[in-house]
Amino acid sequence: MSASPGVKEADRVPAPQKLAFSMGYSVDYMASGLTTGVLWMPFFNIGLGISPIVLGVLLMVLRGWDAITDPVMGNISDNTRTRWGRRRPYIGVGAVLTAGLYLCLWRLPEGMDLTWQYILLGGLGVAFFTCFTVWSVPYYSLQMELTPSYDERTRLAAWVAIVGKLVYLGGGWVLAFATCSLFDNPETGEADIVHGMRTTSWIIAGLIVVMGLLPTFFVRERYYAATVRSGHRTRLWESIRESFHCRPLWYLIGISFFMIIGSSINNTLGQYVSIYVLNDGKIDAASMLNGWRATGVMVIGILGIPCWAWLSERLDKKIIVTIMLCGSVVGHMLNLFCLRPDMPYLWLVSSVFEAGALGAVWMFFPSMKADVADYDEIDTHTRREGSLNAFYSWFAKVAGTAGAGLGGFVLQMSGFDALLGEQTPEVLTRMKWLYICLPLVLWSFTLLFIWRYPLDRGRMKSIRNELEARRGSV
Repeated sequence: MSASPGVKEADRVPAPQKLAFSMGYSVDYMASGLTTGVLWMPFFNIGLGISPIVLGVLLMVLRGWDAITDPVMGNISDNTRTRWGRRRPYIGVGAVLTAGLYLCLWRLPEGMDLTWQYILLGGLGVAFFTCFTVWSVPYYSLQMELTPSYDERTRLAAWVAIVGKLVYLGGGWVLAFATCSLFDNPETGEADIVHGMRTTSWIIAGLIVVMGLLPTFFVRERYYAATVRSGHRTRLWESIRESFHCRPLWYLIGISFFMIIGSSINNTLGQYVSIYVLNDGKIDAASMLNGWRATGVMVIGILGIPCWAWLSERLDKKIIVTIMLCGSVVGHMLNLFCLRPDMPYLWLVSSVFEAGALGAVWMFFPSMKADVADYDEIDTHTRREGSLNAFYSWFAKVAGTAGAGLGGFVLQMSGFDALLGEQTPEVLTRMKWLYICLPLVLWSFTLLFIWRYPLDRGRMKSIRNELEARRGSV
C-alpha cells in the first residue's frame, strides 16, 4: 500500500458534471437491469401465464439482437462529428425513444393467440432494445473519455455507483408497489401484477426521459476538440478487428462474462426462491422481502463506496476487484444456512453481503475500460471509446442473454409449474440447490482473468506519459 498520488486539478471532472452523468445511469438500470432481471419473469410468466422457457428464449433473442447492434452503434458514435460532439446527440434521442417503447412493452393485447403474442412481444422487444442501444453505447463511451486520470476515473465511477445504489433501492420496491393493494383484482382480492405494472410503467418511462437527457445537456466531451474532431474515421470491420487485438480488453471481457452469467441466473432463481421457497407462493410477501433486500444492499453499498474509492488510490484496481469478488462468493455461500422458510428475512444476511460486494465490483469496471482505451490509443492513434465499449458490451450482453435464458431453463429443470398454486417439496429443494451452486461455479472462473489483467497503476502512468508526449494533454 502506498500514499495516494492525488488528482491534478486539470484532470478533475467538475461536481455538477459528475452528478449529471451519474444520474443518467438510472436509465440503464430501469431499462435493462430492472426490466429483464426483476420484472420480466413475474409479469409475463406469473401475470400473463407465458412459459418460462419461451420467455427465456425470447429474452436470449432480444439481448442477442441488442449485442449485435452495439458494435454498429459504437462505430457510428466514434465516427460522428457534430457541433454538439459525437456522443450527446445520440444520448438525447435514445432516451426519448427508449421511454416510448418502454410503455408499449407492458401492454400486449390480452386474449391474443399465443403465437401472435410471442411475435408481438419479440417485435416490441427488438424495437425497445434498439432504442436503448442508441442511448447506452454513447453514454458509456462518454464515461470513458471524461478524464485522463487513473484515479479520477474511479472517483467518477464512485459517483455513478452511489446513484446506482439509490436507483437500485427504488427498483427493489417496484414489484412491491406493482403488487400492492392499490392494484388488487376486485373479483379475487389477489394482487394483480398486470394492472399494477402497466400503471407503474408510466412513472418509469418518465424517469427514463428526465434522467436520460441530463448527460446531453450538462456533460462536456473532453477529448472531442483535442483529439477527435480532426481525427480519422474507422470502418466498422476495421474497428472490430482492432478491438479484437486489444489484449487487456479480453481480460475485462472474461471477468465480466462469467460474473454476469452467474448473476443473471442468481437473479432469476432468486425471485422464485423468495416467492416459493421462503414465502409459500405469496408474491406480495416476497416483493416486500425483496424490497428490504434492495434497501440493505443500498445502505451497505453506499457506506462502502468511500472506503473502496480510498483503497483504490492506494492499491491497484484489480486487487480491489479480487477482494470484492471473494466477498460475494462468501456471501452467496451463506445461503446454505439462510434459506429458511420459517425465518424468510434471514435471507437478507446472505443476499446483502453478496449483492453489495458484486455491486462494488461494477464500480471499477468503467474506470478499467477507460484505462483500456488509453492502451488502445497507443496502438491505433485513435480514441475509440465507442467501439471498445461496444465490443466489450457485446460479450457482456451475450453473457446476460445466456444467463437470462439459462435462468428460464434452470427454472424449468427444477420442475417449477406456474399453473400450480403450490410447488412440491422436491421442486423447492431442486430450486434451492440450483440457486446456491450454479453462481458459485461460474463466478470461480473470473479469478483467473482478474489475475492476468495487465493494466496496473505503473503501466497506466507510462501509457499516459507516452500519449501526452505524442498528442499533448486533454
